[in-house]
Amino acid sequence: MTKTFTRRAALAGAVSLIGLPAAALPPAGATITLVVGAAPGGTTDTVARDIAPLMSERLGRSVVVENRAGAGGNLAAQHVARSRPDGGTLLVAFTSHTLNTVLQRSLPYRPLEDFTPLTLLARLPASVLVVRPNLPEQDLAAFVARARANPDRYSFAIGGLGSSLHMQTVLVRARLGQTGPEVTFRGTAPALTDVAGGNVDAMFAPIAGAMPLIEGGRLRPIAVTGSRPQPRLPGVPLLSSAVPDLPEVAAWFGLLGPAGMPEDSAAALHAAAAAAVQTERFCTRMATDGGEPGGLSPSEFRAFLERDLALWREIARLGNIQPE
Repeated sequence: MTKTFTRRAALAGAVSLIGLPAAALPPAGATITLVVGAAPGGTTDTVARDIAPLMSERLGRSVVVENRAGAGGNLAAQHVARSRPDGGTLLVAFTSHTLNTVLQRSLPYRPLEDFTPLTLLARLPASVLVVRPNLPEQDLAAFVARARANPDRYSFAIGGLGSSLHMQTVLVRARLGQTGPEVTFRGTAPALTDVAGGNVDAMFAPIAGAMPLIEGGRLRPIAVTGSRPQPRLPGVPLLSSAVPDLPEVAAWFGLLGPAGMPEDSAAALHAAAAAAVQTERFCTRMATDGGEPGGLSPSEFRAFLERDLALWREIARLGNIQPE
């Protein structure tokens, strides 16, 4: 996490709600609903349930979580986009909010125009590149050298089409000139199992999900993505040390309201959420997964979303990914 990112987040989280007019929030006694486009128990749901009580405390309003899973987050996004912009219905969005624009021909929402960006809640820029334990290449340098010399050398597992890790794989394969097979799975766990079993050569995986197999010696970590080493994987080099100038591919979680929210309402909700993600508990949870807490201002978050859209379009072009 950069010092600039942390400082901005901390300043945003410190914004006080004192002095905001009552009209900036739903009426006293009203409920603010955080809509999550994923099933209970997943990371997005956990993020929402972590911040809900903290936001409630700061806003003086009940804040609850509602799960509307389906269509890669589209059902939840559409529901919030069509809600009244009174601050009572908010979206806890994840990476698919922007990524779906290059994966699907038509969406029931526009990721920028139909929403009021409030703040980035967290980013997960770090993943781990793992290989089967009996792969002859023992380290990142040897892996990259062999990949560049032999375009069809490696097979890569994809733990779910349309994820940020899928796009990370597309980007790196393009940079290395790899044309070997991509093997898709219905989830991260079965993909990791097949790499550990020696059936697929390599995979980009979430750090937390891969650690049990790494610690058990069934997977070999050879690189981590992101801009800093990972404490849980000491001695594992950054991917950028062997493949420089890679755009950073990160999963993320953010808070948005419907388009047209009044500025004072957006400011109050931003301040409450930004403070929530700077608590020690939230920061510790993010660090465990190689993540960073958010807290960007609404204008900074809008700029973040614009950059994210541009990145997905570029990776889709490199991988010749056609929307379905």
